[in-house]
Amino acid sequence: EQVDSFSNEFYKSSGSRLFYCADEFYLKAGLPLPSEEYYEGYPQIENGVGMLTSLLTEFYRELEYIDEYLEEYKAPRHISVATGAAAYDAVTSMANELMQRVDGLRIDVYKIINNFFGRSITVSGLLTGKDILEQLSGKELGERLYFPSNALRADGDLFLDDTSPQELGEALGVDVAPSEDGGEAFICNMLGVEHGV
Repeated sequence: EQVDSFSNEFYKSSGSRLFYCADEFYLKAGLPLPSEEYYEGYPQIENGVGMLTSLLTEFYRELEYIDEYLEEYKAPRHISVATGAAAYDAVTSMANELMQRVDGLRIDVYKIINNFFGRSITVSGLLTGKDILEQLSGKELGERLYFPSNALRADGDLFLDDTSPQELGEALGVDVAPSEDGGEAFICNMLGVEHGV
């Protein structure tokens, strides 16, 4: 509330908010996420500011074109998604929306608790291969497990605990792949189709 109050005053005087809370602050406070307009083009999205709003906005926008995506979709398809606690509800709602609209699609969404850095860490970008492995071992994961691409180091080769996606997949006995950012990417990943179909 304090940050929003300050940023709204700054907006009135300068035409820009400049200050924003990260998504997890709204989630922890039980407040709705701000609208897309609030973020003024998402200048701090790489820091997790507005990431969920952007994801959900693009996802629901792209759902209007679901028939075009379905031209390449092949049923049945069973996949899983590992995500952090902060994004779990949003990812689950998107998965449920897709399953309601797409015959033969099953998506299991798993909330991964961050034991590596501490349970109070809820963002997907700090998930580790070890936590995913420990919490999903023995689970029915389908033909592929997706995890957030931002959980990998900048080089895109390892989780922050030095586990590789290949090691994770071998240990779980399933193909694993990073789910790219954005609502369109989420739809394409879930349906197993190429982007821009």
